Amino acid sequence: MARVAVLGAGSWGTALGNHLRRAGHEVVLWGQELDVLRAISERSENPKYFPGQKLASGLETGSELSEVVKGADAVVISVPSSAVRSVAEKLKTVLDGSPLIVSTAKGLEDDSLKTMSVVLTEALGSDDKIAVLTGPSFALEVMQGLPTAVTVSSHNEQTREEVAKLFHHGNFRVYTLADVVGAELGGVFKNVIAIAAGVGDTANMGLNGRAALITRGLAEMERLVVALGGESSTVAGLSGLGDLFLTATGDLSRNRRVGMGLGRGEKLEEILDGLGQVAEGVMTTPKILALARQNNVSVPITEEIDRLLRGESNVKESLAALLSRSRRSERKQEN
Repeated sequence: MARVAVLGAGSWGTALGNHLRRAGHEVVLWGQELDVLRAISERSENPKYFPGQKLASGLETGSELSEVVKGADAVVISVPSSAVRSVAEKLKTVLDGSPLIVSTAKGLEDDSLKTMSVVLTEALGSDDKIAVLTGPSFALEVMQGLPTAVTVSSHNEQTREEVAKLFHHGNFRVYTLADVVGAELGGVFKNVIAIAAGVGDTANMGLNGRAALITRGLAEMERLVVALGGESSTVAGLSGLGDLFLTATGDLSRNRRVGMGLGRGEKLEEILDGLGQVAEGVMTTPKILALARQNNVSVPITEEIDRLLRGESNVKESLAALLSRSRRSERKQEN
């Protein structure tokens, strides 16, 4: 049994903390919403994200970071990507020993466009103990104990094996991967293409059109991953194709729902207000586009989604722009 501190009591942090507790580990959830923490401690329920669902007994909570991470064998970072650096900097000042650090946040840092593992390495000083957990996994289904397969990637073989062992339990299957770049970028980029798929679903593109958007979106993901030193094979795996397929087609996908709203002609602000939770793809799209341009990577679908989100185009114009592109080889660098 390990002692695990999960930083973030949102949907993903709660689901992972609950899973780890079911696996027999000692788990402490850290958060800032005291009413949510109180409900978890007193009623074994997170009423904000999983109302009516019982959490595993013995799941502890805390709002004082130093107390939560004290004696931890592993620290799971499940805060929004925009908060990762600030949380990691605080974490460094109170860290007890040298625990495993597991990033589950999917995003790129503002301005620097760095992935979360790079941000954590800079904040904590070393990447030997840092791993990334990603893959096709809706928090609700993990809460329900439904079959789920994910990847754990790290530059350090021992770290990824230890993290995989920590999480691998019951219906939650964990595969290991050395390609951190590919794993992280897949988890980020898929949110952009999920928005595109959602647009297509409500803009009457049909199933053929959905398949085209997802597949050509995957090609954009692959080009960027390879340009930044990742591997094509990673894109074809759980953290690439697997996560993209789930997020672009699943009804629980917030990013797909953003796209569906745009496809119906709704305003972005109204769509986001209705979600009640973060849709990372909205913030990620301009960052992915900037990263692609820095590396001379063609990403036309991403470009059109960025225009839609900025209000510089409407659905009809963006679809027309994509469909009017000249024919080309499927496997060449141009899309």
